[in-house]
Amino acid sequence: MSSFPTSYSRAPSLMFTMQSLSNINATNVAIGRLSNQLATGLDILRPSDDPVRSASISTLDSRIEYTAQLLKNLNFADSSISTLDQILADTKNLIDEASSIASSQINSDPETRQSQAVIIDSLIDSLFSLSNQESMLGYVFGGSAPGRQPMIYDRGAYRFVGELGGLTAALGTASNVPLTLDIGSTIGELSSRMDGIVNLNPGLTPDTLLSDLNGANGNGVHTGTIEFSFNGGQVVQVDLTGSITVGNVLDKLNAAVQQYETDQAVTVLGPNAFSISGGSISADIPAGSLAFTDLAGASIASDLGLTNNAAVPFSAANPNGQDLAANLTWTSTVASMAGLGGAPLGSIQLANNGATYNIDLSGAETLADIKSAIESGNTGVRVMISDDKQSINIVTEVAGTQIHAMSISEVVGGGGTAELLGIRTLSSNTRIENFNSGDGVEVISGRTDPLTGLIDPALNTDFEIKLGDGFVISIDLSNTDIISVGTLITAINTQADAQLTAASRPTSDFTANMGSIVNGIEFNQPASIASGGAIGIRPLNNSQAAEQLGLMDGKSGGSNVLFRSEDRATIRVNNLFSNLLDLSEALKANDTFGIEIATKRLGLSQDNVTLARSTVGGYAQRIGDETRRQEDRIVFDQAVRSQLRDLDYASASTEFSQLQLQLQAGLTVASQTQQLTLLDFLG
Repeated sequence: MSSFPTSYSRAPSLMFTMQSLSNINATNVAIGRLSNQLATGLDILRPSDDPVRSASISTLDSRIEYTAQLLKNLNFADSSISTLDQILADTKNLIDEASSIASSQINSDPETRQSQAVIIDSLIDSLFSLSNQESMLGYVFGGSAPGRQPMIYDRGAYRFVGELGGLTAALGTASNVPLTLDIGSTIGELSSRMDGIVNLNPGLTPDTLLSDLNGANGNGVHTGTIEFSFNGGQVVQVDLTGSITVGNVLDKLNAAVQQYETDQAVTVLGPNAFSISGGSISADIPAGSLAFTDLAGASIASDLGLTNNAAVPFSAANPNGQDLAANLTWTSTVASMAGLGGAPLGSIQLANNGATYNIDLSGAETLADIKSAIESGNTGVRVMISDDKQSINIVTEVAGTQIHAMSISEVVGGGGTAELLGIRTLSSNTRIENFNSGDGVEVISGRTDPLTGLIDPALNTDFEIKLGDGFVISIDLSNTDIISVGTLITAINTQADAQLTAASRPTSDFTANMGSIVNGIEFNQPASIASGGAIGIRPLNNSQAAEQLGLMDGKSGGSNVLFRSEDRATIRVNNLFSNLLDLSEALKANDTFGIEIATKRLGLSQDNVTLARSTVGGYAQRIGDETRRQEDRIVFDQAVRSQLRDLDYASASTEFSQLQLQLQAGLTVASQTQQLTLLDFLG
């Protein structure tokens, strides 16, 4: 006879049915969930199953995804670095071949040199191809813009038009490793420049940004609250917070002092109020004195040049504050540049890449206008603001032979604009060490008489100058004489004057000076002497000074009154392209000295490539190390995630069997229970 749980004594059949169905359904739900777990292999099917473990799994998912992306980036980086290394190896082989040819041709014949020049030209073509080689990331020497071809061929020269630096990506601890390089790391200089030698000293304008000011203390300019008083009276604060330009500061100062006048019933400002005077803030104070002070611990008024001379506040006798040392910017106006001395701009002559341009700057109102005028017309140069932000530099991008070098000179009627801007490539301030593409000028000194052991001036004379009437002037230069073009000219004039005076001749028979228009060192003689012939130059004691100063290639003009040297201060890009072009030109010209110079410079190019290869090798090592570290990390994270997320199949299988047995038992009990009636209970 069947029995029933005591808790269900005298219970209706419906309750038995519902309880049985509930138990069966619960078992079915458990089986269904376990079936999904077995099918997916996951222990957690939704976050609500276990919020704590789900949060951990989500964090690990993000880390694994990020690491996977890093590994992709590292794979790209490794490919790019491998390409770079191969290109550098090819470049090194190219230089080795060029150096071998150069060395073998120092004592060769003209015909052989001509044939070898053809090989050098082919090496230049190969270098051009290597410079523009691509990887999966773009041009490997494209710098920070690998989508643009970095080198172009322009009128017989090679011009860098790419970007500096290198492309970077997220590479973990190797993120500062560039995936591309600029080509300068291989071939040497990408450009060369004329450093401006004139401090343009830009003044203030209402639109001058406070961020472009060095400030009266050299610490920049900040904004905040300052105080002022008139004639030692009531002290009032003015808040300059939020000021962006000098004009904003002037407006707030004017508003504050005008309100002070109303409140105190006094007259402080004249009709010009606060304004600008050159590089400082000016105040129109008809009578009395206006003093500014800083709050404790602040230097806002001091930085603005309002309190640097606290003992002498603003007054009719002291209307100007301290100079705020404005930086040069592209919006700096020509009119505000005190370094120009108020002189108007005219024209300059720019020679670059075998072409000459007369550039009119008379209409320029801002530095940006000057930049646009000089750079337009495919001149191959760029105008840049100097590092100290007080002058401008002219940069040439063209690597070629001497005829492609850059020079900037004056134009007749141009008002000396090149020197005004400080960008004339040959002036009295030009350093002699910059002559001949940075090789400078060598003079002989310290030679002694082999018999007496004393220094013999005759053995130390570098060259002689022969005037039209046959008078000879000997020039003995020392290292202190060749510091700049100015010191050189002074030394030549001093020695010439002494020798002319000793010969009872007027010193006006010869003068040396810097050319006023055309670049070159000029020698002058009177027309009466010039009628006998042109000025001649002869080197002495095997000195190279006359040649390196451009005197041996100089030309006479003005009916032999004038002799002008060749400009040896032109600006050239010193890189592998230039060195190979020089070697090719020297071989074709049968120039032994030129071959020797090119050979020497190719040695420097070899050093550049060797250094670049070692750098790239270091990059490859770092990328390899980081790749292994990220691979270890992703394996560890996946293992931890598996422990948190994945299903234990052995345990799940056992549980699944138990649930099946439980379901079968539940169904059996339910079927038996449903067969009982009230009579079975009463019996």
